[in-house]
Parts: sequence; structure tokens; C-alpha cells
Amino acid sequence: MRLRTSHSIPILMLGAVLVAGCAGTPSSPPLNFGDMSANNLRYQAETRREAGDLDQAMIYVDKLIELHSAEARKMQASLSDYPPANDAYGYGTLNGVGVAYLIKAEMLMKKGDKAGAREAYSTLSRDFYYAQHQDGKYNWYKTGEVAMQRLEKLKADPR
Repeated sequence: MRLRTSHSIPILMLGAVLVAGCAGTPSSPPLNFGDMSANNLRYQAETRREAGDLDQAMIYVDKLIELHSAEARKMQASLSDYPPANDAYGYGTLNGVGVAYLIKAEMLMKKGDKAGAREAYSTLSRDFYYAQHQDGKYNWYKTGEVAMQRLEKLKADPR
């Protein structure tokens, strides 16, 4: 059976439009929670945040907090001070949750949600104070102290 030429052109045009619409590259890669570890989720959150995709970064941060906060609280409770840098790797879950709250607060600030940022900074400084994060130069910084400093800044500028 052959299509008449008058019908086949519109059908071909419609097909071309549909294919072109589906062939575009997505603005964000698909979510990939991997092994659901704190380390993997933190990495994904930081990668998406650096790429400017705050919505996906927030999904990873929230998943990390949801899955790992209970264990991180136990680690926090076992400490009376920051662990030395060479022992900090043993507190990966605590560190991951602490960094997640820091990332969350920074993204909320970027979105103009100061109340949400204040809550994230407060939770970090209250519940996960001894969390640490290593920068690309292998220097450790204390996320609880960073959160306290940023809370003070927010108090000074309540707008």
C-alpha cells in the first residue's frame, strides 16, 4: 500500500519535528544515586552545584541528609573535639552530612531563602559541629565554624 504524496509530506514533517524535539540534549544529566554512600551523594551535589543546577544539587543534598544523618549524629556524639586531620577520613559520614548542610545553606542563600539558610547553618553548627571538609589543596576546614560565622553574618544583615 502506498501513501499518497499529499499525505506523506505532512506525516514526514510531523515525524521530523518529533525527532528533533526528542534529540535535544537535556540541560541536566539524569540523577544517579550510585551506591547511596555519603561520599558519592556529596560528590554529586557538589558537581551539580558547580554546574549551576541547584535543583538537582538540592536533591542530592536532601538524599544525603535523609540517609546518613542518624549515623552522623552518632559520630558527632562520640567526639569532644575535632578529630586530627589524619583521623578525619574515618568520619566520612559526619563530614558528608556537615558539608551537605553547608551546601544546602549556600544554595538557599543564592535562591534568596535566608530563613532556610539560617536553619541549615543552625542545624550544622548544633548537630554536626565537628564535621570537616577537605579542599582541593588537601587543607581541612571546619564546617561547624564556617556555619557559625555565616550565622553571625546573617544576624548582622537580617534583610
